[in-house]
Amino acid sequence: MGAIPEFHVDVLQRGRLRVVKVEGEVDVLTAPKLGEAVDDEDAYDDLVIDLADVPFMSSVGIGLISSISRRQSRRGRGFALAAVKGDVAAMLEITGLTEALLVGDTVSAAIDLIRGAGGYYDE
Repeated sequence: MGAIPEFHVDVLQRGRLRVVKVEGEVDVLTAPKLGEAVDDEDAYDDLVIDLADVPFMSSVGIGLISSISRRQSRRGRGFALAAVKGDVAAMLEITGLTEALLVGDTVSAAIDLIRGAGGYYDE
């Protein structure tokens, strides 16, 4: 049996904007850690999740992203993904989430998309 891959979630707060950088595979074991990074809704308005270092995302991770998106929408706040690539991009495309979510090539591009969509920083 192989070693368990490393997984890290780093949170960067920029005023009322939260950027969550994820490193490693998002699956049934690791998705709760990502969920914990965004559970304190009172601490942020707009949210960007940076997936540049995520090589794989299971259906559990896709479900979490969808849930976060719905929650942010209900709150009237912005949500975008950044640097989605490879298998993760394919999964988002297959599930139709690419059409429903804001997806930027970089964190800066994702923030710009939120601004253009009427997020907190567009007020």
